[in-house]
Amino acid sequence: MSAGQGWAVGQNVILATTDGGAHWRVQLSGALNLTAVDFVNGQDGWAAGNTSLLATTDAGAHWTALPEPCPVIRSVHFISPTAGFAVAGGTDDGGYNTAVPDQGGVVLTTSDGGHTWRTLPAPADAQSVCFSDPAHGWLGAGGRLYRSVDGGQRWSGPLTPSSGDTGGGYTAEMNVQCAGVGSAWALSIGPGAAMSQEPHIGYHADASGATGVFAEQYFPGPNPPGRAPGSYAGPFSALSPSAAVFIDYCPACGPGTAPWDVATGSGATLTVKGNVGKLTHPQAASFLSAQAGWVAGTATEFTDTGKSRSQQRIVATTDGGATWQVEYASPWTPWAG
Repeated sequence: MSAGQGWAVGQNVILATTDGGAHWRVQLSGALNLTAVDFVNGQDGWAAGNTSLLATTDAGAHWTALPEPCPVIRSVHFISPTAGFAVAGGTDDGGYNTAVPDQGGVVLTTSDGGHTWRTLPAPADAQSVCFSDPAHGWLGAGGRLYRSVDGGQRWSGPLTPSSGDTGGGYTAEMNVQCAGVGSAWALSIGPGAAMSQEPHIGYHADASGATGVFAEQYFPGPNPPGRAPGSYAGPFSALSPSAAVFIDYCPACGPGTAPWDVATGSGATLTVKGNVGKLTHPQAASFLSAQAGWVAGTATEFTDTGKSRSQQRIVATTDGGATWQVEYASPWTPWAG
């Protein structure tokens, strides 16, 4: 919520910092099965996963389990301590982002901080949702982008084309982040991957529609002018209505290859920033500016004997990626290579 205060979740842990990540402390651990965390201020927050929905009103000093609706919530986005939206239910194809269902997801809303929920009308196969105020919202559904100006009662669109289906049961995902009233950034991923390339395309959206910013060079759909940071889609972080950070990774390039770009001018300019240091597979990102941000993910090391080990990390930069510091690291997990 500020340069000093922040939270992060792993599958079975909630971490918090009050000094910009120099120190992280465990607030809660156990069989939590979490995939996302969302705070609206320095006190009120929620953590969600496929089997858990937790809330705090005291900056995480205490977390309370909320009743799970049916279908269960995968991700939440709150705009105040009482008003929020969620994507619930659905199935996924086993990708790394289990907070985003590929098919069958629905949109829910709450007016009492997540204690009770009701279903909103929405296009089929909801995947991600965000609102900048009670009226203006964006929805990713079925690999496409939609917009609402009446609190999710009606959705205009689709504003982006579908990338279709590979025929093997894989579908595209659309992830969206609000960026001020009336603006959003979005990332369409897939379907499928081949030849060490994953189709993905980045968008900037506002009241005039959605504009493609970049695409992985073999993307079969629209062909915007920019080239994606890397071959596989990673996380992104909306900075403002006109700027965002996009991070990719490259499994075929070897450990430590996580290229990132900064989009400015509502996507008119892409600035290549190099690699996110000390990570192999970035999975989540939060940036305050193009200079200061945090990225969470996995670091993998290989030995000469064909063995490898992995570690969950949070890394940070304060100088636009010139240097990166490891601020949190889990114990190493060895496995046979």
